[in-house]
Amino acid sequence: MKSIIIALITLSGIILSVNSAFASDPCLACHEKNTPGLVQYWKKSAHFQKQIGCVDCHGNNIEANHKRQVLVDAAKCGTCHAAAFSAHRESKHNLGLKSGEGCTRTLEKTGERQKSCALCHKAGSARPLVNVECAMFLAQTPEIQRQGCGSCHQVEVRCDTCHTKHGTDLSLAREPRTCGVCHMGPDHPQQEMWETSVHGVLYRQGGKESGPSCVTCHMRAGSHNISRGIASGLPADAGKRERELMLGICRECHTRDLAARNLNDADRIQEQSNALVDEAKTIIAALEKDGLLSPSPAERPPHPLFGSTFVIGPHMLYEDLSSVESLFFRMKSFYAVTAYKGAFHQNPDYAHWYGNAPMKLALSEIKSGASLLRRVEALKKRIDNISLESGEKYGKLDELRNKLRALKEEWLKGGMSDQEHENRKNRLLDEKGL
Repeated sequence: MKSIIIALITLSGIILSVNSAFASDPCLACHEKNTPGLVQYWKKSAHFQKQIGCVDCHGNNIEANHKRQVLVDAAKCGTCHAAAFSAHRESKHNLGLKSGEGCTRTLEKTGERQKSCALCHKAGSARPLVNVECAMFLAQTPEIQRQGCGSCHQVEVRCDTCHTKHGTDLSLAREPRTCGVCHMGPDHPQQEMWETSVHGVLYRQGGKESGPSCVTCHMRAGSHNISRGIASGLPADAGKRERELMLGICRECHTRDLAARNLNDADRIQEQSNALVDEAKTIIAALEKDGLLSPSPAERPPHPLFGSTFVIGPHMLYEDLSSVESLFFRMKSFYAVTAYKGAFHQNPDYAHWYGNAPMKLALSEIKSGASLLRRVEALKKRIDNISLESGEKYGKLDELRNKLRALKEEWLKGGMSDQEHENRKNRLLDEKGL
């Protein structure tokens, strides 16, 4: 009985201590009434247990918070979670607001290169800005920007993309379906690939002890650098280092040879997919050069970054395109990506039927469409030439007719003999080959 009383006293002390810690919090009284679910969610978090309240993250300026002038961003979280924030800054999640590869250092035109640099960097600095938007984002309505783009691409500056806003439940951040909120759909169907792979089936059957999930391979030991182990697109030395890291993860369940063989196959599929995309890109660039795209770049609404310039690279839009460009967008942004990522995620159907097959079908349609456009253009030129030749011929006939009429009028007025009229008429007809 004595121990129970002591426990109750201790618990009461803790409650009083917690309540006193938040007594001066200007947010709680109102939010406990108006958004009680939010407050209860926070009270279940580690932040609440450690007496981290609203003002610790939001500050105590209520008016500024209500006007959405206060942003609790990743840098704010990093003041306490320094290691996680540092790792996050090293990962591809830190490029969330630079989707579409905002940095275009490979552009040949200096003016365009400088214009692109200004999107991502402060003047005279290599340090990237935070609020960088790609061309596809800028071309959308504010509603789609908020609901269709920003919901995922805020991951660069918002930890709550994965962790939720007021909770600290790590099991939620480690749940594959949390990753799938963004990593799904036609442009990067990793969630669907993993779920229907052997790895996903094993995980669903027996949990993390039976099969790997997203965090097993991409957030090793809780790392927030989700790019570790991904060798694609890196210089040789860095790519080799990351590949060795991934092979080390695979070797926990597989032999090194098996893992290396499968990853090498995926590398080759990526190279092959990129080559097919480049082939299609060359075809369409040639059509644009010959003025065969309809609508032409000059006939479209201005590109948000490059005006009426033809854009087929990372900043390519998906509106106001010709039919062959629409096919190309799906080929490069959906099918090619699905082919090689399906291979990397060990899903044969996504690698083949959702990726490789539609990619090659799209290329066939692009080739056929380009051939038809060129045949139509050749036919138009033939018709134009025939019309021109006919016009010249009819013009000559009109000239002959006028000369013959003048000759006849002169003869009727008695200006020449019958024989002279006949001779001059025959000479005119001979000159015209008639």
